[in-house]
Amino acid sequence: MARQAANNFESERTMTTAQLYLQGRLLSNPEISETKKGRLMVRLLLATQLVRETRPGEYQTESVTLPVLFFSQPAEQVKTLKARDTLTVGAHLYGTKFESADGSVKHGVQIIADTVFFNGTTPPPVNGC
Repeated sequence: MARQAANNFESERTMTTAQLYLQGRLLSNPEISETKKGRLMVRLLLATQLVRETRPGEYQTESVTLPVLFFSQPAEQVKTLKARDTLTVGAHLYGTKFESADGSVKHGVQIIADTVFFNGTTPPPVNGC
């Protein structure tokens, strides 16, 4: 029974893990800090374009600014970047849960970088795409 539960957990975890790639330009210099455990943490504001289909064959583009967090090796790679530098980031989404001032529970999402691509290198294809 425990083995089956572990297998179910593994498959659920695999199904909910997704890698996304964001390409853009830095709006400002990196914000460098440390975690409570003393690990390097870098926060970047990445300006990128969201493209979405509004009707079949018609697309709308809008500029968005996304905060992206980097830890460990990816943080080392981006800590010396400057505003207006461009990069592509491989990242995953991390769900957060917190209590607001009025006592209600709120949920959010953080973008956590896993890999960084520079100088026109591109991320690997996802699912053969």
